[in-house]
Amino acid sequence: MAAKSPQQLGRPFPWPCADCGTLTVSPAVIDYTIKVKQDGVLHELHLPALEVPQCANCGETVITTAIDDKINDVLRAKLRLLSPDQIREGIDNLGLKQQEFAERLGVAPETISRWVNGALIQSRAMDNLLRIYFAIPAVRAALRGAEQDPNLGAAVVGV
Repeated sequence: MAAKSPQQLGRPFPWPCADCGTLTVSPAVIDYTIKVKQDGVLHELHLPALEVPQCANCGETVITTAIDDKINDVLRAKLRLLSPDQIREGIDNLGLKQQEFAERLGVAPETISRWVNGALIQSRAMDNLLRIYFAIPAVRAALRGAEQDPNLGAAVVGV
């Protein structure tokens, strides 16, 4: 996760460069390419015309929280994963609280909170589970958290 930048702390440009120490960090528009690992696979993302704080002296760029969020949005779009807003909307449409939803999926409530707040990107497997849970009433009826049938999906051992 990106550190808080001087701009996020309310300081105007120029900023001091953490790399070369000069007071020459200002907004710049660059083509930015980054490799991000998700689900054990390395993905190359290209963000054209990205506005970033950059040192005019040494070229060092500052990745702020806002830029980190843009990178995550591009990754979600590339992998066709549900966005935080879509997850929040799905939970709200079912009339569930995040705690209840977490129990039904079998994940920690903090995980749901991180998905909804955009701090964590769900795996493809969890994205698939979210999609079928939101879309199929029979799945919601079967996955009931603590009230779930303990034999659901268990193989029947011969008599």
